[in-house]
Amino acid sequence: MGAISNHDVLVYGYRLGGPADNWVGLSGELVRYGDAGSSWPMPRVSWSTEAMREENHSDHFAAAAEERLTEAGLGALRLQTYSLGYDDEGYILAAVVHESAGGPTTFNPAAMSAAAQHDASLTRALSVLELRTRATTPEWIMASYYA
Repeated sequence: MGAISNHDVLVYGYRLGGPADNWVGLSGELVRYGDAGSSWPMPRVSWSTEAMREENHSDHFAAAAEERLTEAGLGALRLQTYSLGYDDEGYILAAVVHESAGGPTTFNPAAMSAAAQHDASLTRALSVLELRTRATTPEWIMASYYA
């Protein structure tokens, strides 16, 4: 078994958040699901799954969202995880994910400018997923995750 380490990535897309931060990147309505011991927020979407309603784990949301994106022909987009703290993660609806091979994460300006070609796909993805974000346009986000 390998050691868990922190990874930094530069991501182009929309920050959605997750249950631990009350889906900080979303401006749409949330619904609270729960079991006998706790409750958790999830985005109110028509495609919610039984797993999303029964267990407080944001991976259920990500899996269902990525399946919906693939069905809509947007499979090149993904939900990039990022750390919200110990054992809590959030998501970024991502078109570009750049991870450094070693050392600091950097990206050249031309590649950063070219990311705007994904804006229409990201906007369409938000519609397909029935999500409204606080950000009005995609942005570059520096994020960390553990793997």
